[in-house]
Amino acid sequence: MTHTVYRLPPSQYDRYQQHLLSLDEQSKYTRFGFFIKDDSLIELCDKFESNPGQHKIFVIEDQNLRVIAAGHIALENNQTELAFSVLKEYRCQGLGSSLMERCIKWCQNRGIRTGCMVCLSTNIAIKKLASKHGVLINDHGETTAEIRIPESNTSSVLHEVFDSSLARVDHMGKLQRNFVKSIAFPLLFKQ
Repeated sequence: MTHTVYRLPPSQYDRYQQHLLSLDEQSKYTRFGFFIKDDSLIELCDKFESNPGQHKIFVIEDQNLRVIAAGHIALENNQTELAFSVLKEYRCQGLGSSLMERCIKWCQNRGIRTGCMVCLSTNIAIKKLASKHGVLINDHGETTAEIRIPESNTSSVLHEVFDSSLARVDHMGKLQRNFVKSIAFPLLFKQ
């Protein structure tokens, strides 16, 4: 099953921060490889926001525009690193796979030929996901996965353009639906 993956504009990176903060403690540990405190997480996300050229965020949203899964591409020092997170209650639905596919396609169409992922050796889910997408896994305490990205071609470019357009339409539809709900039923949706 494919999910609509929306690329967050830098002005919405705070939504990625909210997603990371909403992960349970074990999920944060799995995502970062150590127990991270919320204030450190906020500090880290502020760095992403202040340097959007080096950080690309892709998300899957629920109907209320809550980020339920995210893919992060970090482009630093001629290296590309990918990282993924999915809220616990949304796991095993193919969201991570859709995110990984979209992130790899984004890299492919920008001439990025290799990347990496770092995870705990105990993170079976990400290792299984990496294997599904042909990512080479080196396991020694901390697992490093090397991503070999194919060259860009007409099909990959068209695929990305279509996915981006579809994601924008989906996102705008959710925005519009939530706006209409708040106008039509203000007392029911008052926060």
